Amino acid sequence: MTERIIEPEFSTSLKWQSVNVTTQVILQLCFIAVLARLIPTDAFGVMAIALVVVGVIEMFAQVGIGPALIQNSNVRAEHKLTAFVFSLGLGIIFFVGTYLSAPYIASFYNQPLLTDVLRWIALSFIISGASVVPRSMLIKEMRFKSLFFCSSTAMIIGNLIVGLTLAYNGAGIWAYVIALLAQNTLLGIGYWIAAPSPIGIFMDNKALREMVGYGGRSTVFNILNYSASKIDTMVVGATTSNWTLIGLYDRSSYLMGLPVTVLGKLGDSVLFSGMSMMQDNRVRLKATVLSAIHGVILLVLPLTALLIYRAEDFTVILLGTSYLEAVPIVTILFSCVALRSFIKIGDATMRATDHFTIGAFIKLCFLICVGVGAWRFMSESNVLRVAWVVAFSTLAQSLAIAAWLVFTLKIRVNTLSSKVLPGIYLSATVVLGAFTINILPINDYLSSAIQIPEISRSLYVLTHILTSSFFAFVLIYAYPNIYDGGSPNMRRTFFEKLPAGKLKSRLTI
Repeated sequence: MTERIIEPEFSTSLKWQSVNVTTQVILQLCFIAVLARLIPTDAFGVMAIALVVVGVIEMFAQVGIGPALIQNSNVRAEHKLTAFVFSLGLGIIFFVGTYLSAPYIASFYNQPLLTDVLRWIALSFIISGASVVPRSMLIKEMRFKSLFFCSSTAMIIGNLIVGLTLAYNGAGIWAYVIALLAQNTLLGIGYWIAAPSPIGIFMDNKALREMVGYGGRSTVFNILNYSASKIDTMVVGATTSNWTLIGLYDRSSYLMGLPVTVLGKLGDSVLFSGMSMMQDNRVRLKATVLSAIHGVILLVLPLTALLIYRAEDFTVILLGTSYLEAVPIVTILFSCVALRSFIKIGDATMRATDHFTIGAFIKLCFLICVGVGAWRFMSESNVLRVAWVVAFSTLAQSLAIAAWLVFTLKIRVNTLSSKVLPGIYLSATVVLGAFTINILPINDYLSSAIQIPEISRSLYVLTHILTSSFFAFVLIYAYPNIYDGGSPNMRRTFFEKLPAGKLKSRLTI
């Protein structure tokens, strides 16, 4: 029997998933910020390599079964039962494989500790395999309220309570490992409570072929995508035995990836799920893509400017003064935030429309460019140049995605540009805000008045945000349509919530 999925409202779905992702990021930030002050930097280096290795293997372990369930418009009970048996079986197989191969991976990286770390983290293959179906159905049905409660509960208990308690009591890297396993276990339990699915031991061959067909293409794309995003960390880890340096680079990459993670999770759930429903309606699909680009760039481009200007402050706030050495790397990598956010929208569109071939080709080119460049510069142990390679390769990848949108979805170049311009205008207010506070003695005053670096740096950032927001408000009030990107509906909908008066009438004209 085919399940009929009722297409939900995008606004409701986006609201709950935005709350979900924002909560996850805040909780993760709290966890990492405290953890960075409780465990040594080299522990992050070891975990960086372990998580990259496990992340790549996990994609093979699931063979794109989850995305196949989400993308398929005719999911039947046999699809879900087959997906459960297949995913759980692969999870067990890959756990055993990782357990046996862990010593060889540790030997390659010349880090004996990796053996035990990999063996324990590999348990997540079984946990994830068992929960693929309920998680995928929650996303397919856009039940993001349930996902929110599952993820927030798992992170609070697994990370903040279990992980930080262990770290405070001297568990070191094992606090990170156990927190990860506890979080994944609680997530799996939550998914099953929210979306019970069929359990059995038999598979339907026809249903399996349908899912593996799409899932296989999805897996190749996802592996290339994930590998491309982690190749710099892998090369840095493979070419130096300085685990503190690896930890510094990994944490720099982590800071860059935080905003992208937020948008990536929104793209992987709301956009991918919604666009999969409208994949045959190119007019609606194109309009959705353009709206997504407009909204994301409007938010992320000014954020990128703020991150670049305040890279040192964000590093101290989130990681502590012991990571000041990483500031030049963080600054360069922050320049990739807006570009990678744009790429995430392109990725979601390619996956929803089954354009994996061109997507995989773009990811492969990026992977080769970053891999070769990183290997070249790590021969000199120059992680700063590795960061520059990542930045320029990311720019090239975003241009390739833009070209695909133009030639495949038939989006006109001037239409695409009009969606980006509002973000550029708002970014100018961030630059003006930086100039304004730099000519005032605010920083010197805060440094002398407040001796705790994290607090004084937070006030620097807050001052910059408030100053830039003032200039942004003046700009939008003077030229309301500068916010539009060719379509005034978003602006009118947003400012319609203001109380009636001159301000509202001005901003909703």
